Amino acid sequence: MTKIIQDSFKINIDVLRFFGLYPPINNSVLAKVKSLLFYFLSYVLVSILIFIRILSNNDYDNIQMNLTIIFLWETVGFAFKVLPLLLDGRRIMKCVNYFEQPQFEPTDLEEKRIIDECVYECRRNSTAFFYGIMASVVVWSFPAFRHFNTRRLPINCWLPYDPGTNLFSYCPTLIYLFAVVVYYAFSGTMIDPIIAGLAYHATCQIKILKYNLENLESNNYQTHVVAFEDVFKKLGRCIKHHIHILNFVAEYEKCFSWPVFCQFAFNTIGLCFSCIGFILAKTTSYENIINIFCLVVFSFQLFFYCYYGTLLYEENNGLGAAICMGSWYKYDVRIRKILIYIMERSKRPMIITSAKVINLTLATFVSVLKTSYSLIAVFNNYE
Repeated sequence: MTKIIQDSFKINIDVLRFFGLYPPINNSVLAKVKSLLFYFLSYVLVSILIFIRILSNNDYDNIQMNLTIIFLWETVGFAFKVLPLLLDGRRIMKCVNYFEQPQFEPTDLEEKRIIDECVYECRRNSTAFFYGIMASVVVWSFPAFRHFNTRRLPINCWLPYDPGTNLFSYCPTLIYLFAVVVYYAFSGTMIDPIIAGLAYHATCQIKILKYNLENLESNNYQTHVVAFEDVFKKLGRCIKHHIHILNFVAEYEKCFSWPVFCQFAFNTIGLCFSCIGFILAKTTSYENIINIFCLVVFSFQLFFYCYYGTLLYEENNGLGAAICMGSWYKYDVRIRKILIYIMERSKRPMIITSAKVINLTLATFVSVLKTSYSLIAVFNNYE
């Protein structure tokens, strides 16, 4: 049996497992303690320290305050986003490995080609995310090293001591904050290719189903009776295949609805803060570059989900057309009735939602962009 999911998301699973956000091969209490400790020291503790800093310090300028709020907002968003991985990791792992079941094994060259293309695209996305995150962390660390002599920390957070007094207090603090950012970047982002990739795997299974429905009839029949019996058996396998896909989509929504909702909710507000920062920092300063980077990243994360959600929606809409492209006119009444039932079932849109509120479609993405980026014009006119 081929390892479809392992070939698609190996790098994502390895990274999340390293940070304790994906169930280990051998479950143990130590692994659970490690994952909770990482989560607390990174998300919970730093969020509290940044929040205290904002409340207790009045010497921020507007631009610096805005960047700090964006960082805090996304930190809290990532904390809520990865929480299901800690609380219900085994169920999520079972959902991720759903397509490893025998019924999804390719049976001919065309099915294998479709799955291979899907695996390649998922692996490509995962690799691009991994190296993109590494590059972002490296670029983010440049100011920290640039301000090393002045002992300025890269994250504005409250500390019970002054880290600038000596290197023995500054260096450990700098290393800790750098480790926290690495944890943020990988833990909160490497789950995205898995979520979007699983939707694409479901899309490719719909493609395989359409291919089989178009080619129910073989070319080596001896009599029409045998042909109809063979078509009926193959149609039964198609129905079971369709049911498995529908069951996956239902389980997929239950497992990943909350992380996707958090991504949408916090990224939408983050886009608004980035637009505000873009207006405040009108020069080509470092802060403005950060705001532009946030605008691009927040927008891309939303687009990534919506794009693959739209692919699944459109592929399912073509199920009825695939049946019409087959040789349905040659079949008996019994088979035609079953095909009609499948066509009627396919009329129900296969739209992935987050928290039963947001549809993951490109129309939703465009709506979010219109709302968020209109703030730029509003603030420009206000000034």
